[in-house]
Amino acid sequence: MSITEANKIDIIATHASSSIVKLVITDHLSWDDFDSHARMLENKINTYLTFIESGQLTSVQTPRIPRNPELHIVLAVPEFPPEETNSLFDQIRESLKSLRIAFDIEVRESKIDN
Repeated sequence: MSITEANKIDIIATHASSSIVKLVITDHLSWDDFDSHARMLENKINTYLTFIESGQLTSVQTPRIPRNPELHIVLAVPEFPPEETNSLFDQIRESLKSLRIAFDIEVRESKIDN
């Protein structure tokens, strides 16, 4: 699953000793078409918010969701996004902050086993 599948949750990650729940959006796309990419990200975030607000997150069995989770929506990318995305990401952070949800960018290198 990835950012291109707007109606799916890509990854839910937790750690047994933490109240943090990460809802990860995997994004392998280039930012060459900024407007299209931004719309895809907005659609995906809206899917995640619906998932949270509808109570579906609390009904997830695996991984176990803590009682009062600290929610983070995480954009997982293979490399740092271009500087032009900074204002978009700031807007997203500000919007989600009012819902008590953090927005993070995580750079994850692709690893291919030989």
